[in-house]
Amino acid sequence: MIKNYRFFSTLLLSLSLLFAGFSAFAQQQYVNGVLMLNEGASGTDSSTISFLSDGGTFQNDIFGTANDGASLGDTGQSLSFYGDKAYVVLNLSDRLRVVDSKTFQLEATLNAGLTNPRYMAFANGKGYITCWGGPNAYVAVLNLETNTIESEIALESGVERILEVNGKLYVAHKGGFGSGNLVSVIDPLTDTLETTIEVGDVPNTMVVDGNFLYVLCEGKPSWSGDESFGELVKINLADNTIASTLDFPNLHPSNLKMANGSFYYSVFGEVFKMDITATALPIEPLFELETPQLYGIYGMDIIGETLYVTEVLGFTVPSKANLYSLEGAFIESFTAGMATNAYHKAVEVDLGIDDNQKLQVALYPNPTANNFYINTTETATVTLYDMSGRVVAAHNYTASGINVAHLAKGVYVVQTQIGNSTNMQKLIVK
Repeated sequence: MIKNYRFFSTLLLSLSLLFAGFSAFAQQQYVNGVLMLNEGASGTDSSTISFLSDGGTFQNDIFGTANDGASLGDTGQSLSFYGDKAYVVLNLSDRLRVVDSKTFQLEATLNAGLTNPRYMAFANGKGYITCWGGPNAYVAVLNLETNTIESEIALESGVERILEVNGKLYVAHKGGFGSGNLVSVIDPLTDTLETTIEVGDVPNTMVVDGNFLYVLCEGKPSWSGDESFGELVKINLADNTIASTLDFPNLHPSNLKMANGSFYYSVFGEVFKMDITATALPIEPLFELETPQLYGIYGMDIIGETLYVTEVLGFTVPSKANLYSLEGAFIESFTAGMATNAYHKAVEVDLGIDDNQKLQVALYPNPTANNFYINTTETATVTLYDMSGRVVAAHNYTASGINVAHLAKGVYVVQTQIGNSTNMQKLIVK
């Protein structure tokens, strides 16, 4: 049966790549570059997605280009990727767009079940979308096969960023219509709230390193009348307890990112670099914007060895994107879309069948009763199938591995996708 499954899977993969090659003549592909999500002007259908190729060619509104001039929607909040799909959350449109991750051709639109949607993650073969809601916040559970909301997980107000880590979902309660100070932990096997962790005020971004989740809290702003200041909270993922807290006196930090053993974060128009083991804040910034505007640094991401930083000059005019090395050296600036809030790596290459077959990754330990690991440092999507071909788990791979203790003993097929390259191997759960 395993041989038959492998043959069938390989056949499907080969056919899909073959058809992708034919369609490339008719449909432009946005690969080998950087994707930018632009919020646009609030209250208008002016959200766009831009593409900067590795060769330096800039294209705005690639969604409109791919879909006969159609508008994306109002207030592009976040962009997420799963398999060969990209998911665009549109906050004020209460809408989710599902597109091909290479061509950005529209595949589905969800207009029901979302109220003030914000961010998205994937676990156990499902999508999870944080929603401020109206009076009550929730996480919407998306069926990835039908692109419909199949249930809601009620949570306290202000749900914002969401991460899948070791088979659990961690949700930061930034505040929504007020302010929050919680991280909720959801079990995607039961779609229930497992626990909550109290952190600092207004947690805005999260990153994972090994067995720890780092939550950057910006504190309540001065205009709230109850100002508080930033904290970096380190959570032990083994038991969801607070391992340490680093205070940011008189500061409101945001945009926490991590690369090469260092944290990067912003404070208004300045970017700081700090070793992840540091117990004190850096004194001097890595760099600062020459003329920071009202919103300071609006969006910031690290792709490869480059730091992308957005200056919003207004929500009805194009943003300015600044590129720096990870050591703070200025590289270049260019005009982006309106209110660029995030940068994402596009599909790295459009591999042919022969290249796809050359992808080699190892699973270890195998057999396993708990976690297994993959010998890669690249961004990978991992999907587990039982012998009937049913998806039993799906994860974005992290260095902490993937836990399979909840699965029944037996043989499974692990599909590892890196870019457009796929590998399938047998895994024994004992």
